[in-house]
Amino acid sequence: MIPKIQTAVQLVGPDELVLNFDKPVYQPGPHQVLAKVDAVGLCFSDMKLLHAFTGHPRKGPIESGIEPEILKEIPSYVPEELPTVPGHEVVVHIVAVGDEVTEYAVGERYLVQTDYRHLPTEGSKAAFGYNFEGALQQYVLMDDRIIIAPDGESFLIQVSEEPSASAIALAEPWACVEAAYGSNERQAIKKDGKLLIIKDEGDYELQGLFSSDSVPASITAVGLGENEKSQLKTEAKKFKITVDFADSIGDDAYDDIIYWGASVKPLKCWTASWQTGVF
Repeated sequence: MIPKIQTAVQLVGPDELVLNFDKPVYQPGPHQVLAKVDAVGLCFSDMKLLHAFTGHPRKGPIESGIEPEILKEIPSYVPEELPTVPGHEVVVHIVAVGDEVTEYAVGERYLVQTDYRHLPTEGSKAAFGYNFEGALQQYVLMDDRIIIAPDGESFLIQVSEEPSASAIALAEPWACVEAAYGSNERQAIKKDGKLLIIKDEGDYELQGLFSSDSVPASITAVGLGENEKSQLKTEAKKFKITVDFADSIGDDAYDDIIYWGASVKPLKCWTASWQTGVF
């Protein structure tokens, strides 16, 4: 049985929160789902929202992406000075759905994806637990016109009953760690970038160095032999690349560096720059 009132943590102003024992449990409208919170984590981002409140860019009103009249139908939409409920590391069970809801059903279990990327605010984007009420309450109301993006992506990710609720709730902060520390490195020379080629030792074949998807705008080449210079000129002409054959590196910035010839000795082309402190 779904109660009419619930207990919730509400942020009501900068550095002001209350424990509300009489917060209404909203009954879902035609496009809405009501979910019971199984577990919710606390995040330092919740503290940022507490301190900033209306100054937080995700607490601002939605500027585009949805009709204002629709937002008026969603009681859990709480922009600007309206009290909000934080909590965005959450797993829920659906307990009631509106007549027009087709993507979700009672009994299903979901991890909530927080950021509504299709709904911009002035300085950020709308988000669950910010300008939409989050999960530091017993029940939370969501609208399928918000949690389903225009391209059909659902911001509720269905999960099985096997992992614990706390384990699933940890998926959101762990995903943030993965995103923060994961390095998506390029596997080819940057197109239209600046390339530095340095040769210290050895002889190299330069034909086939570039492809149509990895053509730099300019090349600075240091230490190349005459045969390698001739090859590089041919390749550069083929792809219309500007080439500068230099005696030293200088202090320019480059998008990519190709180095040929490992040596325990200092690079000849770096010696002068090293002495001046510019390298």
